[in-house]
Amino acid sequence: MTRLSVAKWLSIAALFTTGLAGCGAPSEPSPEKVEIGTAYSYKMYTHCGAREAKFAGEYWEAVNTDARRNNSPSGWDDPYQKGTMTRLSETAAVFEADGREKRYLLRPGATTFQQVCS
Repeated sequence: MTRLSVAKWLSIAALFTTGLAGCGAPSEPSPEKVEIGTAYSYKMYTHCGAREAKFAGEYWEAVNTDARRNNSPSGWDDPYQKGTMTRLSETAAVFEADGREKRYLLRPGATTFQQVCS
């Protein structure tokens, strides 16, 4: 490879990797910019049941989860489902995709997920 083609390849790889990083889509806002009632593009990690989410830099826990079974609605993609996340209030949010929804409550002060999916 020539020097130019290596640089071009690295640029393309960096753009591709940036687009895949994290659970949220690139349009996900910072916590102080989230507007209550506004739906934001979001890519939910569903592989372990979507029991937790990191949205806008904050950690959220799903409402009414059962750790003994997968809690993603039937028909959602695995390991990720594209949809929207909407903050309903200061402490509540909802993820919606394909006509189904899952509700979340904020975990104030959390700095990581409670459980890491294996």
